[in-house]
Amino acid sequence: MRKRNLVVTELTLQQPILLVVEDDPTQQKVIRILAETFGYGAVIVSTGKEALDALKVSDSCFDAILMDFKMPRMDGIETTRRIRESEAKTGRRTPIIAVTAYSSEFDQRACLEAGMDDYLSKPFEPESLRKVLLRWTYNPGKPNLRLLPRSGPHMDAAP
Repeated sequence: MRKRNLVVTELTLQQPILLVVEDDPTQQKVIRILAETFGYGAVIVSTGKEALDALKVSDSCFDAILMDFKMPRMDGIETTRRIRESEAKTGRRTPIIAVTAYSSEFDQRACLEAGMDDYLSKPFEPESLRKVLLRWTYNPGKPNLRLLPRSGPHMDAAP
């Protein structure tokens, strides 16, 4: 029997929550640390099936999904298609951001055509992740102050 690899950070009702779908333990750790730094909670799963299961039991509590492109059995493309099919029945749409080492124009187009909303190429700078999260999860009625830019001329106010 395969051991489930599910990591949940300490969550509060005030913080946005990410579903991180990533099969590499090192990448899981890096993304979790950055998510916490930016004020996010994170639920981390290792497979597309685990992502679909997490979405079924979560009642749409995720503010965004960070989706690896290449995973065993069910890749990020198929997982995204299934998520979008399920969402079509409810009218909800959770932002899905591809996070992958595959950065060709073909791969980017495949991600977007499958229903992903954005694309972040690995390895990425923490600032790139911060900007993409700000783009897709910022809520002016409930701002996440840890995600907003630090003061300084080199930081844009908008992604």
